[in-house]
Amino acid sequence: MKKKWILFFVFLTLFFSSISIVSATSSRNRTNVYQSLRLFEDVLRLIKTYYVKPTDMDSTIQNAVRGMLESLDPHSEYMTQSEYKEFMTGTEGEFGGLGIQISLVDKILTVVAPLEGTPAYRAGVQAGDRIIKIDGASTDGITLKKAAQTLRGKPGTKVTITIMREGLTKPFDLNITRARITIHPVPYFGMVKNGIGYLRLSSFSEKAATDVKSGLDSLFKMGAKKVIFDLRGNPGGLLPQAVKVADLFLPKNRLIVSTKGRAESQSYSSRFPPYYGLYPLVVLVDGGSASASEIVSGAIQDWDRGLILGKKTFGKGSVQRLFSTPSTGGAVKLTIALYYIPSGRCIDKLMARADTGKTYYSLGGLHRVLHGGGGITPDSIVSMSYYSSLEQNIIVRRLYFKYAVHFSSTHPDLKRPVIITDKMLSEFKKMVDEAKIKYTECDWENAKNGIKQSMSLAIAQDKWGDKERYREFLKTDPQVKKAIKILESAKEVKDVF
Repeated sequence: MKKKWILFFVFLTLFFSSISIVSATSSRNRTNVYQSLRLFEDVLRLIKTYYVKPTDMDSTIQNAVRGMLESLDPHSEYMTQSEYKEFMTGTEGEFGGLGIQISLVDKILTVVAPLEGTPAYRAGVQAGDRIIKIDGASTDGITLKKAAQTLRGKPGTKVTITIMREGLTKPFDLNITRARITIHPVPYFGMVKNGIGYLRLSSFSEKAATDVKSGLDSLFKMGAKKVIFDLRGNPGGLLPQAVKVADLFLPKNRLIVSTKGRAESQSYSSRFPPYYGLYPLVVLVDGGSASASEIVSGAIQDWDRGLILGKKTFGKGSVQRLFSTPSTGGAVKLTIALYYIPSGRCIDKLMARADTGKTYYSLGGLHRVLHGGGGITPDSIVSMSYYSSLEQNIIVRRLYFKYAVHFSSTHPDLKRPVIITDKMLSEFKKMVDEAKIKYTECDWENAKNGIKQSMSLAIAQDKWGDKERYREFLKTDPQVKKAIKILESAKEVKDVF
């Protein structure tokens, strides 16, 4: 019986200890905490004595602790001994995943962004997709930890996720095969115009800064004098890599980010002069840019180092720490701090809602007006072209991929660039009809140009790989085209504004 109450006594001890340590706590607040703890004890006693059937008190108390932590934010949680061991030894055995960053948005399991080249990316998962079922089980009320555990598994095994996507009236299933996730931080760089280089960073994994530096070396050897730095769909990663990447662009001794909490705070600043100097820079972001992407783009914006272009970022900026609970062998993961960029803005949208509408100013000398409320609001808002319902259904059925595989195999001597002929479009339309996708002729005419572009990109990727797909896509990307226009007339950094 003593064992069954051990969590409860640990819980009481932690609270009473904290009360004795914090001498500034008012008498009234201390009394309120004691009353709340007594309520907790009273309820436990009632459950133990009167509840209709015998109850495992260990489990009951653990569930109470879980509920207490889950009420704080989506990232704070309690882990049992087995859950903690699995968390700390995640590389034991062979584990794989889908390659998506997930979060809880308004308590709904939501894709922040798929990582390029992963099973989720190839299956057509998109930023903003809401996962409403995993293997047929509803995700209503699911925690991030439980969702991650369910999605993860041995490479080669399958999982079915049911997605609700904006623009579609009904949810749909994607059956995805898990794989060991290998991340290439810089999937592409190249010249997009005379003197203008483009570099994409897809994640802040361990080699992010090294690969960005190498990409910049190549671009400047090719003749780049201005750069488009693409952080769209980049869900973040390692804080040290975010600091190192920002250091490549900012002048020396500039604050990059601060972590601020009740117990401790820390700040990180640039240590070196900007790599290749202060050249005109445009950074691309969108709703899939989160965490480390927001640290880098936010620091660049705050110091007037470059223009941020695209759509508002996700708004994910909190720091978690693990605290072991020796009495149970488990651990508590607790949010202990928030990210703040140099202007003083909080990145995390959940914690910065009261900051919405507050005005900040840039620090690099231009004194530009900046916006709070979480996330990074671009200096120039430029939307991407949205897929119609017909195009979304084509993507879900993976028809572009299927057509590309068939076309490439029957045209071994195909030359660049891929031009979609009327015959090819007619063949593809027949494939759409065979898939029993419902649409009107008006729907087809309105979507025709987008369909032709997607066909071309799918064939280019299947025939020549990701780099060719990038080269073709960037030619028509509205955000890249706007960035090129801005940079063409910019001779100095300040000219991009």
